[in-house]
Amino acid sequence: MNRKFYTIMIVPHAAAKFRRLKVSKNFLLAAGCFLGALFIAGLMFPHFLLKSSQLRASVQKLSLENDELKKANEKFSTSLTDLRSKLSEFETKATKFAMMVGVEDLNGQQMAAGGSSFDLKGLSPKATQSIIEGEINTLKERSGALQDSFRTLDMAFQKQSLLLSSTPSIYPVRGLMGNGFGWRRDPFTGMRDFHQGLDLVAPLGTKIVAPADGIVTRVGPSGGFGQSVIIAHGYGIITRYGHLSSSNVRVGQRVKRGDVIGTVGSTGRSTGPHVHYELLVHQRNVDPVKYILEEYRSF
Repeated sequence: MNRKFYTIMIVPHAAAKFRRLKVSKNFLLAAGCFLGALFIAGLMFPHFLLKSSQLRASVQKLSLENDELKKANEKFSTSLTDLRSKLSEFETKATKFAMMVGVEDLNGQQMAAGGSSFDLKGLSPKATQSIIEGEINTLKERSGALQDSFRTLDMAFQKQSLLLSSTPSIYPVRGLMGNGFGWRRDPFTGMRDFHQGLDLVAPLGTKIVAPADGIVTRVGPSGGFGQSVIIAHGYGIITRYGHLSSSNVRVGQRVKRGDVIGTVGSTGRSTGPHVHYELLVHQRNVDPVKYILEEYRSF
């Protein structure tokens, strides 16, 4: 196959001999292509350098954002752990309160225990989001159950509070204990007799107060009890006060613990100024001292 050649003559300025270079056409084409490619590469180099710099800056920015996202996930994980711990504390307190007021099966379910941490390190964003969403849903369910539990406890405490306010827990008058609840010798007959209340001795005119909340159901003379007052406290509890010199209430009047209902007297079958105080539970006389709080039991 015939190959075309070109002769390149190099003529020096001095008297030296000129030189001739014999090159093929293919070599010239190859050299031209190489120089052209080198020229284009030289033109494109600044562009690639700029792109490389932008890419490196973008990678650094993504790396920084990734570090910040990891820190945010760790902080959020810690916050969720703290929230779960506080929720568990409230659940424990709710259970204790339920025991105090006698609510055996609070909200009809066993409250979930919590407080342990969970690790989000090394997880993909999708997996992290899934775990966080699941944890948030769990906390929502637990907080909803806790809210229902507190509603139940609130109603139980209100009921308990009403019962406590209706329980005669203080003495109606401050004085000396005469005759207590139980068997005694009747001062008028000398016979053995069962005394169904307390005789509280105090000076004539001493104020008598209601030992609990209630409604006055009777005011006026009552045989041997003389001037008397009867109060219904609800829950089957009734109190009776006898031998008063005067009464400060009327039938149907609501009274609170500590309200003055009358004054000490010696009316009816009495040997001196005192108050006969009876407590009936479901129509049966009981010892009033058993219902009086410890700090009020001694004069």
